[in-house]
Amino acid sequence: MKKLGIIGGMGPLAGCEFYRMLIEQTPAKRDQDHFDVILSGHASIPDRTEAVESGNGSRLISAIAQDIELFSQNDIDLIAMTCNTSHSFYGQLQELSPIPLFNMVKNAVLELKELVAEREVTLFSTRGTYKSEVYLLYAKALGLSLHYPSDADQELIMHSIYHVKETQETRIPALDPLLDTYTANHGIVLFACTELSVLDVPEKFCNNIADSMQMMAQAVVKLMTADDADFRYLLSRYTGCAE
Repeated sequence: MKKLGIIGGMGPLAGCEFYRMLIEQTPAKRDQDHFDVILSGHASIPDRTEAVESGNGSRLISAIAQDIELFSQNDIDLIAMTCNTSHSFYGQLQELSPIPLFNMVKNAVLELKELVAEREVTLFSTRGTYKSEVYLLYAKALGLSLHYPSDADQELIMHSIYHVKETQETRIPALDPLLDTYTANHGIVLFACTELSVLDVPEKFCNNIADSMQMMAQAVVKLMTADDADFRYLLSRYTGCAE
């Protein structure tokens, strides 16, 4: 049985939600059919947007390296980070990790490229993810057309994300007008922040929202329930940097 390590705490609610997604999507009829998981609720990891905006991710990388070391001592086969912005440092983290590190950004872009055809995709994320251009990098490398919200809308998204962190509220009505705007004419909104992944969104928007954490959960379940040969084959899709 394979073992998964989850680097949570970014924020705490997101790590729990990701684990719930995994449980719900695993084809299990009894406890023993689920794969083993070690969830690190590492809430003291430094703020990811601050790391991007300061241009210095050393403290962040050092903190996440502690989780990687923990997992390396416990026979973990795959690591998942429940934070999009931390993937701005994916290359450095994978370089220091002896364990494959699932690439949430790469996976989301690949999935969207296959699903959306000519529909316009708009990124909803933290300011750190926006400024690092990590999604834009993968979108260009993998052939997906990706759009950003206006500066004013980006600030509202950022405020909403930190409101979830502060209050654990999962219904943010202030985002509804933005969803109306960016899902018009069959547009797709990509939720590229794990605080957005936990939101209760009006049903009318659901078919036009793609959720990076939900897509990661589906892919991780596929990996963790694969036989050894398929696991090794699938790693090339789900890990590694953009070419």
